[in-house]
Amino acid sequence: MAFIPRLFLSPAEIEHPRAVVTDEMDINHVKNVLRIPVGGKVTLCDGAGMIYPGVISAFGEGCMVLELGEGVPDTSELPFAVTVYQCYPKGEKAETVVQKAVELGATEIVFVMSERCVARPDDKSMEKKLVRLQRIADSAAAQSGRCVLPEVRGLLSYKEACAEAAKTGCAFLCYEGEGTLPVRSILEGKGKQDSYAFVIGPEGGISPKEVEIAREHGLALAGLGGRILRTETAALFVLSAMNVLCE
Repeated sequence: MAFIPRLFLSPAEIEHPRAVVTDEMDINHVKNVLRIPVGGKVTLCDGAGMIYPGVISAFGEGCMVLELGEGVPDTSELPFAVTVYQCYPKGEKAETVVQKAVELGATEIVFVMSERCVARPDDKSMEKKLVRLQRIADSAAAQSGRCVLPEVRGLLSYKEACAEAAKTGCAFLCYEGEGTLPVRSILEGKGKQDSYAFVIGPEGGISPKEVEIAREHGLALAGLGGRILRTETAALFVLSAMNVLCE
C-alpha cells in the first residue's frame, strides 16, 4: 500500500469539500520531497478527531488545494489524555523525548525546571527550542498516523508541574528511591481514567525535597522496575505500559 501523508488543519480552516493548505513546509514536503503530483492522495486531519481523504486538485502560489471526501472519526488516538512532565534534560535528549512520546500517544509534553537539572536555558533560548520541539512533535504525529497534534510547552517550575499533574485522574512521580509502588499497581489501582499525568526527573534524579512536594500534591511514587532508566527512556517506558494496561 502506498504511503499517504497526513496534513493538519483546524476545523475552522476546512470548508468541506475543499481545503487550502498554506503552510510552506507542508507544501514543500508534499510537492518536492514526496513528489506527489496533482491528483495524488493525502489525508487531512482536523486535530479534533476527524480525518478526511483528500486529493490534490491544484498547486498555487503559496498554496495547495485539496478536494475532500467525507470525514470519518479517527481511531489512532488513545482513549484518554496523558501529559508527560519531563524535567529538562541536557543535549538533544529533549528532542528524543518529544518524538518518541508523541509516537506512543502522549497528548502533551511539558518541560520542567527541577533542582537537579543540568541544562538551564534562559527564556529567550527556551522560546526558540520550543518552536523546534513543536515542529518535531508535529512531524512525529504525522509520521505515526495520529489525528491530534500534541502540544509542547514549558518551562514550568517543579512545584507548578506537580500542581498541574494533580488535577488529572491519575498522577504520579517516577522515582528510583524507596517507598514506591510498581507503575502497574498505580495504573490498575486507579481503574480507567480520562486523564493521566506523570513526572520524570532529570539526569541527576529527584531530590528528597522534591519527593515531598510531589507527595504534598497527592502524586503517587511509581517505581519503574529493578533497573535505573535514563531520563530520556523513562517516559517511553511509562507510555508503553499505559498503552498495554490502560487502553
